[in-house]
Amino acid sequence: MGDAPAPDRPLNLRPSRRPALVRVLLALLLGGGILVVLGAPVWFFMHSSATGWQEDRRVVASVADDTRCRVGPPPGEPTTCAGTWSGGAGDVSNRYGGPPPVPGGRIDAREVGDDLALTGYHPVLLGWALVAPYLALVGAGSAAVAVVGLRVLDPRWWTLRTDLPSA
Repeated sequence: MGDAPAPDRPLNLRPSRRPALVRVLLALLLGGGILVVLGAPVWFFMHSSATGWQEDRRVVASVADDTRCRVGPPPGEPTTCAGTWSGGAGDVSNRYGGPPPVPGGRIDAREVGDDLALTGYHPVLLGWALVAPYLALVGAGSAAVAVVGLRVLDPRWWTLRTDLPSA
């Protein structure tokens, strides 16, 4: 009396208590993972130059006649040359858009770092690079919330798969 019948399945094979909510949490986990994948690499590689671009430090970069320019890496065929500008020197590049620098030429650019000036920035890439930290953080936070919810609501997330009884 008062004893619940023994379950007929191992703990990690029992159905969840709230299957609709578990489906929502799994979608949240997947969406969070996608946001992290879309945001984190862009944050690490492009965010600082996008922030520098927004600061609008316009310069006129000069590339010497005997400068050897590098082409690549993909996407596209960006050209990067060593150049100088008032108050600095370093690479002048069109890696995110804009006209390519040419040896012996002068080109309008924006100083985005201590040793980098960009000739342009594609608006889509600029927007993506500026929101990338928020995408990654929101994705990681929503994935963490989803995992906590799944650990509470779904018995399949409570234990490891190695807890299956051996036959």
